[in-house]
Amino acid sequence: MARSYIDHLITGSVELMSPWFSNTWELTAAGETLARMQRLGRIHVSTVHLPDGSRWLIEPAGTSTVRMLDGPDHEIARIVRRSWFGRRWEVSGGRFGYDLVSHPVPRRWRFEVGGSTIAELAGSPLSYNRVRVESMLALPLPALLLGWHVIARPWEAAAAPRGLVPAPRPKPDDPEVLR
Repeated sequence: MARSYIDHLITGSVELMSPWFSNTWELTAAGETLARMQRLGRIHVSTVHLPDGSRWLIEPAGTSTVRMLDGPDHEIARIVRRSWFGRRWEVSGGRFGYDLVSHPVPRRWRFEVGGSTIAELAGSPLSYNRVRVESMLALPLPALLLGWHVIARPWEAAAAPRGLVPAPRPKPDDPEVLR
């Protein structure tokens, strides 16, 4: 039986790190790996591998919507763009709901509840290859990872599923085409 996402809460200081031009990310706290993420660029999804053996999938679910799954069609969280320029997102799951809001300083974001900050994310001055997270209250790991996906891959998060990849051309003898 899969563990609940609520078993994976983040408090205090953590870091998301990736080498330059890499599709792999690692979430660490005090030298301990909390999660590894692998971005599959061609299909615009990311896989999350947790130390307990759990695997999650982050994928587009419509224009300006990204969801996290822990099994086939079992959604545990989603993030939806709430502003035209992508500076405000709503992240929610079965037992949580936050706003992810951009700070006026570049590469700075915060999770809010009712206008109060509960966690802050800060990229390096030039990139998001290193993101420091300071969480004042317990933040579910799915919320943090969906926030990471939105700030590190905003053009993917804003697109419709497969919107950036041409659809395969159907074959003329395909039974679906003949209907």
